[in-house]
Amino acid sequence: MALDTILRDLILNTRVPLILDQFPLEWECFEGSLHDWCERFDQEATDPPAFELMSLADSRTPQWERKRAKATHLSMQQFLREYGVLEEDHTHWAAYQYKRAHEMPANCLRGIDFSCFGFPEHGNDFSLWLGSEQANTPCHYDTFGVNIVVQVHGCKSWLLFPPETPLQSTRIPYEESSVYCLDNFYAPDPGKIQRYEELGREAYHCNLQAGDVLIVPRHWWHYVEAMSTSLSVNYWVPLKVDMDLALDEFLVKHIVESFVKGESDEMKQYLLNPNQMDDISSKPSELFAQFERAVQNMESGQSNRKLWETDYLSQADWKTLLNSVNLTVRPLEVMAYDEYKLLLSANSKRFQTDTSPPEPSPISSTWELLVSSMCAPRVIAGMKREFFRRLQQSDPS
Repeated sequence: MALDTILRDLILNTRVPLILDQFPLEWECFEGSLHDWCERFDQEATDPPAFELMSLADSRTPQWERKRAKATHLSMQQFLREYGVLEEDHTHWAAYQYKRAHEMPANCLRGIDFSCFGFPEHGNDFSLWLGSEQANTPCHYDTFGVNIVVQVHGCKSWLLFPPETPLQSTRIPYEESSVYCLDNFYAPDPGKIQRYEELGREAYHCNLQAGDVLIVPRHWWHYVEAMSTSLSVNYWVPLKVDMDLALDEFLVKHIVESFVKGESDEMKQYLLNPNQMDDISSKPSELFAQFERAVQNMESGQSNRKLWETDYLSQADWKTLLNSVNLTVRPLEVMAYDEYKLLLSANSKRFQTDTSPPEPSPISSTWELLVSSMCAPRVIAGMKREFFRRLQQSDPS
């Protein structure tokens, strides 16, 4: 069996995160140093990119994207000079991340191809992430796909939890295809540390080094933080089960949009992630038309792109396949409990009670709880079941 076929089967059937240590990639654009890549970016880019800046002292809540400020445009080489190493006098971290392939200069993408993992039909549907030390993504899970993460330069800390872990899910801020949680792993409140410690019995962790690849199974929670200046590339493998989950996302989108229609920009900026601000349907009928198409696609099993099956191998067959690979592919294991507590203790020192003012909220806590309750995954799943029950009853056939 070819290596790419073996890796594809391992990726689609794994039930825990996988690490591919020092995977032999040959992606031309990443040959050389990070400085070389940044220099090519600057030579080809029409305008210098705008980096997000996030205050290191803003620690009372997760560092949501809505709290970040757009920096003055920096060239990539300026970014390396100013943020390549965070000194004591730095007040912010900086990042240029979640950039789709079509947003990037062609020379900075040359050779990127996920067919080596068994997925040749990726269609350049991948994202790049560049950030300084402490650049982080609040804990969340991705609604769709299996995530393949290639660490190109630097190191990132990944803290992961299985789907059933009792984290405090929220859809505020709302981002299509991401379910966030309220737990603040960047700076845990020392007064609430016991709750965080209780999660440690099912915490997985790795420091992903340059050259490593991480596979994140569907619906696994993850908090990600750069331990040094970091560049990575990721691809979400589209799955057949995503067609069903697309209906859930349309229901959530309709609920959230019903709350922001006609409200102030301040309200929208609080409820919506910045990348959703321009994606509000102008009329409810447009959203219902999208929902109807999603229902038809799910019932017909049709899609405009290749969708992959999962869980078609038994765990015994999967382990046999894993042992046959002539590479270092290893399942992550639950991290040692003492190591987990040390990580929490180190991060909780960032929590600044006196100097970090609470984030102003344009809505009441009751309103926020209502939105999160209406959009809770189990509530949405119940609405969908009721919809299909009624749909079947109305079908004359």
